[in-house]
Amino acid sequence: MEDPMPRPPRHDIPMGSALLVSVAFATTGVFGSIPQDDHAQIVRASRFFESRAWPIIERECLRCHGGEGRIRGGFRIDARSGLLVGGDRGPAFDEKNPEDSLILKMISWDSEEHQMPPKARLSDEEISILTEWVLEGATWADGVGNDVPAEAFEAQVIPDGGDWWAWQPLTEPTIPETGNPDWVRNPIDAFVLARLDEAGITPAPEADRRTLIKRVAYDITGLPPTPEEVESFVTDRNPDAYERMIDGYLDSPQHGVKWARHWLDAVRYADTDGYERDRTKPEAWRYRDWVVEAINEDKPWNRFLVEQIAGDELPDRDLQTLTATGFYRLGIWDDEPTDVELAKNDDMDSIIDVVSRGMMGMSVACARCHEHKRDPILQGDYYRLAAIFRDLKPYKERMGNAINANNITRRVPNHFGAEGEATFEREKRRYDEEFARAMIELRDRSGSVSEDLVSSSSDDGLVAHYPLDDTTKGVLSDATGRHDGRLLDARFGREGLDGGALGFDGGDDRAMIPNVARDSFTISLWMRTESQSNGPDEDPRWFRGSGLVDGEVSGIVNDYGLSMIGSGIVAAGVGNPETFINSPPGFNDGEWHHIAFTRDASTGRIALFVDGREVDSATGGKQSLDSIKQLSIGRMLPGGGGFNGTLDEIRIHDRPLGSREIAAMAFRTRFDDAVVEAIRESEGEEAAEEFNALRDRLLAMEPPSAETTLVLCARGHGPVPPGTNILIRGDAHSPGRAVKPGVPAVLGGLDFAPDPPKHGESSGLRLAFADWLVEDDNRVTWRVASNRLWQHLFGRGIVRSSDDFGSLGSRPTHPELLDWLAGEFVRRAGSRREMTRLILESSTYRMSNRFDEGSYNKDPLNDLAWRRDLRRLSAEELRDSILAMSGQLNLELRGPGVYPPLPRAVLETASRPDQAWGRANDAQAGRRSLYVFLKRSLRHPFLEGFDQPDTDRPCSVRFTTTVPTQSLMMMNSEFMDRQAARFAKRLRAESPGDLRGQIRRGLQLTLCRPPSDQEVAEIIRMIDELQAEDGLDPAEALEASCVLMLNLNEFLHVG
Repeated sequence: MEDPMPRPPRHDIPMGSALLVSVAFATTGVFGSIPQDDHAQIVRASRFFESRAWPIIERECLRCHGGEGRIRGGFRIDARSGLLVGGDRGPAFDEKNPEDSLILKMISWDSEEHQMPPKARLSDEEISILTEWVLEGATWADGVGNDVPAEAFEAQVIPDGGDWWAWQPLTEPTIPETGNPDWVRNPIDAFVLARLDEAGITPAPEADRRTLIKRVAYDITGLPPTPEEVESFVTDRNPDAYERMIDGYLDSPQHGVKWARHWLDAVRYADTDGYERDRTKPEAWRYRDWVVEAINEDKPWNRFLVEQIAGDELPDRDLQTLTATGFYRLGIWDDEPTDVELAKNDDMDSIIDVVSRGMMGMSVACARCHEHKRDPILQGDYYRLAAIFRDLKPYKERMGNAINANNITRRVPNHFGAEGEATFEREKRRYDEEFARAMIELRDRSGSVSEDLVSSSSDDGLVAHYPLDDTTKGVLSDATGRHDGRLLDARFGREGLDGGALGFDGGDDRAMIPNVARDSFTISLWMRTESQSNGPDEDPRWFRGSGLVDGEVSGIVNDYGLSMIGSGIVAAGVGNPETFINSPPGFNDGEWHHIAFTRDASTGRIALFVDGREVDSATGGKQSLDSIKQLSIGRMLPGGGGFNGTLDEIRIHDRPLGSREIAAMAFRTRFDDAVVEAIRESEGEEAAEEFNALRDRLLAMEPPSAETTLVLCARGHGPVPPGTNILIRGDAHSPGRAVKPGVPAVLGGLDFAPDPPKHGESSGLRLAFADWLVEDDNRVTWRVASNRLWQHLFGRGIVRSSDDFGSLGSRPTHPELLDWLAGEFVRRAGSRREMTRLILESSTYRMSNRFDEGSYNKDPLNDLAWRRDLRRLSAEELRDSILAMSGQLNLELRGPGVYPPLPRAVLETASRPDQAWGRANDAQAGRRSLYVFLKRSLRHPFLEGFDQPDTDRPCSVRFTTTVPTQSLMMMNSEFMDRQAARFAKRLRAESPGDLRGQIRRGLQLTLCRPPSDQEVAEIIRMIDELQAEDGLDPAEALEASCVLMLNLNEFLHVG
């Protein structure tokens, strides 16, 4: 059958290249020079272009890829230089192989990806003309199009955002005059009242004091005021009573708990990774605690943002600023992706989404694949932002089901930071010198008396002692006579400290002993080596090294070990959860070194000592380490790295020895009471007392703390970050042109090329971006932050779409007020507390929610803020308030997430119901809702049911739903049954034998006001009916009334 639409010759153009011309036209094609055999050929080619090809280009291409207006795909075709540079997809013209040029692929319409112009295919004749022009070298003609140098195309030609309000510089609005100056307490009121005056609306009257204290208490702490707090404020006639009440709640540590939740929503905080395994993110809770503490200490907003974005790049970085960068590690992570590159780009997209929406009020995510449809955000803008964060090590780099823990966590000394480290080093040096002097003096003073006792030193709790003197019989003899081991290959003796020792060749040499240390223990030994050990210095986890005493079992199990790593690092650790500690490098110097590894099972604390000094410690699990039956000496299990060196005097105790006991072993002396008595007998009382005084001085010495903390944090690739390319249609495997790190052109298009930090661990790009973000005149940062403050105090922002100030979002209801607040935020040095106080003190905030029909008719949505909006308690506020009523609320701060009981039916939805959720005692179950373990695949049903947001993506505005399941949970759920019973128990205890008093107290607690006699009588009548008609006993009837009180609208809402 004849083709109804014959096509011109295709010159072997590959099928998959069509979009490349649209992106060559969207990519700044590369039209190179043609071979110039003679002048006639040039003239002919130029005339052909001008008369035949250019009219097609001008008619079909320039509206999207010309020099005026929007330049799609970063490509211009109105100048020869534009063709030479190309756009997002690279050059449009291939000088060496013209037939492979992107422009030909795009106009061919061979596939859905290769269709230019996009609305209709060119005619066969037009395609033939353009094809001939390209194949003959794509010659340009003088005077055609625009004369633009190639350098101009390095910066994208992007519209400036026009007159859209969000892209305009911050203004300094004049505070308006109003018709009721007595109502104006501060400039906020002036801006609000000016709009109301224009609309002919009178603001609602001020709320009464009981309403105000309840409103402030919930808005600031998320908790109800106590009856005592209410009455104290109501009866306080001091003119500053309201202001002092505000300060009292702002000073409460619970303020940080409430306001941390707002920010954690915006950064999609959760304690787990998501997906099928939904593993726990290591130490994620430390970031949550950092947010709480930052709010409570009123960390300036600019510093609050900078520490999260670049806390590891700050000159004054410390443990807290590193913890803040856990911000980057909160996304959903697929631990076994089918496409690792796609997974890495998805995580990067999540980071960009949080930064752009949460901090900048911009929706840029769609530019991952294409230009923004409504806002002046091009695809190149998105990847310029991505380039800023490209120096972050990804959570995963290869196939398999493991997260790369070393990329996302770091063990940090608690004294980390320039000032802390300097202080620590001074104190440590002074302590080491004094301790060594005292220890040597003590050893010299004890003389031969101590030497006679050394062999039995620290015998309390000794369960095994391997002197390693005799290695000829294939038996590793235990001097206690209880736990002999076996020698496997390691049969050659070497000179030890006092007699023989056991040598290992770094191969199969090893010895096996029973695992006699499963709970609390101390493993100590003497070691000497000159060899480089297994494992890299930058990843000093004990199982990567050369075994000293090892009990490793594959997987996350109850195991432990002690090894040498890299350039003389001593490493130790325990499993489940995996907890690692290590020394500095340099202990492969050919000298004898004393090593001790301790564990206290009652606390989970592990510690590592080298030459009598503690070098590292951490807190792990408390369970018995019973996954191992035997310990390997001199080689890792299973079949891992072998130790090349000499070991001597291996001792195992069933308790964690104290630091001084370990020091005595390391200095090979003793100073216990047995030595004192021996000196007394041999040298007399005076000598014994002198020795005792010296011992007391030694025991009084306290070493500086060497505690460390494992943090989830940012880790950089080094001073030179990986390059970043635009990804064609967001495809991780289709890179286009390279881009430089920078901000969207609509915000100034600033490029970043900073000097890397002195520590050399990262590029400095994130710090440069953070510094730009928090500049005083940054139009997006301060507007977004001010709008969020307003939103969290009024229930909705001045801009309703608080994470999208673009054209797809809402316009501000009070634009001048928003700019004034942004400027005031800067003027108040980023103090969120001062800004909160300013808003709370305004007449606008103090308005009642009284309805007025006339005002409603003029402004039915209350956009002009003529009255206070009634709001239902948030999920967390509701649960916490119920716990407060029942007397079970635990206000403890900090620590890992807790696991309040879940219904069995909820647990059954997990793949492993018995392992899906932890356990909590009553005190832990009563912790505030912020501290409930937030598992992405198993949400707390009460919190989820009352609109706690999905944690897979950032949430800036929570929606309040009303669905039947909420009523069912409030009336008939395990949680409500437990709390109602406890509430009733509390009321009986506070008003024993007085039912009327119990009901009055219950209503006073739930309503934040004294109840009326009628309200009390109605509930007593209900209790009587429940007993008479339904057969409930008095305790059950009171519990039912407690359920009712916890369901009253006045309890559930804040006016």
